[in-house]
Amino acid sequence: MKMININEKLKYYSKNNILWTLFLSGCGVPYFFNEKELNYINEETGQEDKFLVENLMPIKCIYKEAKPIFSQAPSEIINPGKYVWDFNSFKKEITVKAQVFAILSMINLLKLIPTTKANDFIIKKQVKNFLDFLTAYMRNKDGLFINVEDKTKYIDEKLKIKKDIDYNLLDQILVYEAFLTYGMLIEGEEKIYLNEAEKIFKFIYENFNFILELPTRYLSFIVSSLYRCSKVLKEDSILKELITLSCAEIESRIKISGEVEKSPNNFLAASLTTHFRASSSLMEGYTLTKIEKFKNSAEKIINQVMELFDENTATFINEEEIKYSSKDIAEIFKGLYLYCKLNEDKKMLNILNSFITKILESIIASTVDRKTEFNGYTIEIDEKIPLYSDVNLAPVFVKSLKINNNLIPIYKPSKKVNNEFSLYASLLLIDLTDDGNNNTRREEDDQHQLLS
Repeated sequence: MKMININEKLKYYSKNNILWTLFLSGCGVPYFFNEKELNYINEETGQEDKFLVENLMPIKCIYKEAKPIFSQAPSEIINPGKYVWDFNSFKKEITVKAQVFAILSMINLLKLIPTTKANDFIIKKQVKNFLDFLTAYMRNKDGLFINVEDKTKYIDEKLKIKKDIDYNLLDQILVYEAFLTYGMLIEGEEKIYLNEAEKIFKFIYENFNFILELPTRYLSFIVSSLYRCSKVLKEDSILKELITLSCAEIESRIKISGEVEKSPNNFLAASLTTHFRASSSLMEGYTLTKIEKFKNSAEKIINQVMELFDENTATFINEEEIKYSSKDIAEIFKGLYLYCKLNEDKKMLNILNSFITKILESIIASTVDRKTEFNGYTIEIDEKIPLYSDVNLAPVFVKSLKINNNLIPIYKPSKKVNNEFSLYASLLLIDLTDDGNNNTRREEDDQHQLLS
């Protein structure tokens, strides 16, 4: 499979994951359109919007975990769509990460589905609702963002939110990315969220010495978030400086062998996923700064982990039973993809194809189509991925994958979805395969302000 075919297929998978998780599942605190909003949607709905509008289940946040099996909605919900998930399976934790990945994924969705007034209004309204929920319910007394849990028993009850006590620095950086992206690409003249982003960045900048002391898995995550921010802001010397400092710190934790240490004070080898995450962040750092040693260090890490690669299973751990989360799979794919793209390595392209076929496609619960046209390309879906109508499951990324390393490997996908992991996977896959055009503004932008 050529790189362009990989790109479009992964965008197609990611589009379905975002759409069916965030707009059809009902897996979150419900939002009910007012009469004015409903009238606008009904007036503007055409053939291209019909499926979304008829099956729409608007929400204001995303719960952490659920079973993506189609089920009956509670009686309090009027006119639910056909594809709501099992409400009894919802784990009602609402993490900052899941909320941010949802916001960024929905902004990406604007580039992946047809441009219509109804589509644009529905998506942008839900993005705004997610942002408003984040700022209203997911902050501590100091204004920092924290995880919460929805303790409401019934849909028609007043919302009851239980807040976590602790915050973490990584979450603040991810919120900065969400506010910045929304403020730069969608928000109107008010620029409320862009102003909020500037306040958060001040906090990040003042605490950056603490960030540089974080474990490698978190510091690498932060580099990638800031790198995505740099693509939105284009030229920003302060962001570039922070990314450079972070990459230099990561680079200092790499042994001659290519093994990555867990943290500045823990010299033990980090996890496989952290190795790939560290290599990805260094390649992103190189792309931005052109500092050659970042690229060299990233390649050293990749060469080290490739010694673990097993062609039979397309995995990197030589054990009888292997388990990857969907987040792990996205991180491994990202590391392989960036290396392949940076070095134009044909051997790595073959490994990438094998990883997609054997691992990544094994966490896709179902598919809408067996063959479809997407972005001007014909996408053909392997028979091993069942049609959603045959298995009664949404076409989303499931929580994890177990691989029994037998003579003939057996791949066992989870029956649950971790929405934080699956939306993160979509975010990574779209960001990697995007053509670099971050402009999600549409001609109909003023409708959003008109009805909000």
